[in-house]
Amino acid sequence: MKKLYIFFCICSVLFSILAFSSISSAQITNPIPVKIEKSNLRVGLKEVVQIPISGAGRERVARLNLLTHAGDGSGRLFVNDMRGKLYVILNEKASVYMNLKNLVCPGFSDETSQQGFSYFAFHPEFAKNGIFYTIHSEEKNNRIPDFPVTKTIFDSKGKVIESSHHEVIREWKATNPAANTFSGTFREILRIEKPYPDHNIGQLSFNPNPKPGNADYGMLYIAVADGGSDGFPVSDTDPLNNGQDLGTPLGKILRINPFGNNSANGKYGIPKDNPFVKDGSPNISPKKLGEIWAYGLRNPHRFSWDMGGEGKMLIVDIGQAFIEEVNLGIKGANYGWGNREGTWVIDEKNENVLFPLPKNDADYGYTYPVAQYEHDKPPNWSGYYAVAIAGGYVYRGKAIPELVGQYIFADFCNDGRFFHVPVNQLVNGKQAKIKELRLFDGKRETSFLKIVGSERSDVRFGIDEAGEIYVTSKSDGKVRKLVPSL
Repeated sequence: MKKLYIFFCICSVLFSILAFSSISSAQITNPIPVKIEKSNLRVGLKEVVQIPISGAGRERVARLNLLTHAGDGSGRLFVNDMRGKLYVILNEKASVYMNLKNLVCPGFSDETSQQGFSYFAFHPEFAKNGIFYTIHSEEKNNRIPDFPVTKTIFDSKGKVIESSHHEVIREWKATNPAANTFSGTFREILRIEKPYPDHNIGQLSFNPNPKPGNADYGMLYIAVADGGSDGFPVSDTDPLNNGQDLGTPLGKILRINPFGNNSANGKYGIPKDNPFVKDGSPNISPKKLGEIWAYGLRNPHRFSWDMGGEGKMLIVDIGQAFIEEVNLGIKGANYGWGNREGTWVIDEKNENVLFPLPKNDADYGYTYPVAQYEHDKPPNWSGYYAVAIAGGYVYRGKAIPELVGQYIFADFCNDGRFFHVPVNQLVNGKQAKIKELRLFDGKRETSFLKIVGSERSDVRFGIDEAGEIYVTSKSDGKVRKLVPSL
């Protein structure tokens, strides 16, 4: 009996070793071996304005995060400093439009690089109603969130910890929409508790394409990251499994009617055509939130719509250890996080392990990126490299005709590379070829990193009413515009 037991143990160990070896041999260590080529397309950058210093020491420059327009025909641009101010830019001069930090409660928080006054969006009828929306971070301060964290939170050492903070969406109503200084009222419409300090609410925006009477007109889209983690690197891919949980807003694209009142808190509406409203299909979790429009996302910090062509919605999702994604926005789509990263299987307990897709992958119903690139560290490179996608816009301006129809984006942390891909090649089920956009300073080819003179590009993109694209950076606090190269 003892010999039989020993034999069984030996067989079990051998089976485990063989199984592990089989899995290990299938691991993907270089998921995208083909390098991104340089394009024949080239652009220049024109400096527009320097936003005032708002910090101290090495972190003194304004933390610019979003630049856009109000859609009111005024030609004004607006850009936010995450430390709390919203600026209006007119005739290449910037002035404070609103000091959000001073107007909200004393709990305003910008303790980490991903916290603060992060995004804003103007209602399609801002010129008439003066309404716009903002997202900012707050200390909890015994406030009751609309969506509390309901799972046990652990730090990187396995110790139970408290949740981090709240992300708050507010609606503002300007008394005079044409004024260059805000005066008016505001109300809170949504408060989400965040488990960790990072991976917070991303962009919020309205689809600019629908006209009044269309079901999507005036619906507010909100990108919400998966809630983050404590410590880096993390061992668990999605520590709280939020991406696939339809009972939490984390890891989702939400879609709400800010003028409605059929939500649980009565401060906004849940559109009846959202995919999980009155859905009788089997639940992934005990509850499905009607606010969810799409799910399975890690950190969808930016999305935009093409203002021409088919009006495609493009969502970028920042990857973890391997892949940066450009996704088509599709109602009800499951983008796979934390079971997939790009077009690969990711080990849920080890962020540094990828596997090929299984033969029966179609059974899972995931929606995959239409363009993707790898965290590719150049040889002998000692600085930052490609680790975080910076979403942009499809160019529909007139200043650079050869750029029309190209989706322009970049990477936060590499050596300043800008990328482009034709929007008509972004098709579900295929992978479009990404090319590097050539950047010129006068007649000299350069990189954005050299232009800002920093170790990190921290690039963000913006757009004006004419479809021209702008570039900002947290590294120097300047606003620049894409222009034809010399």
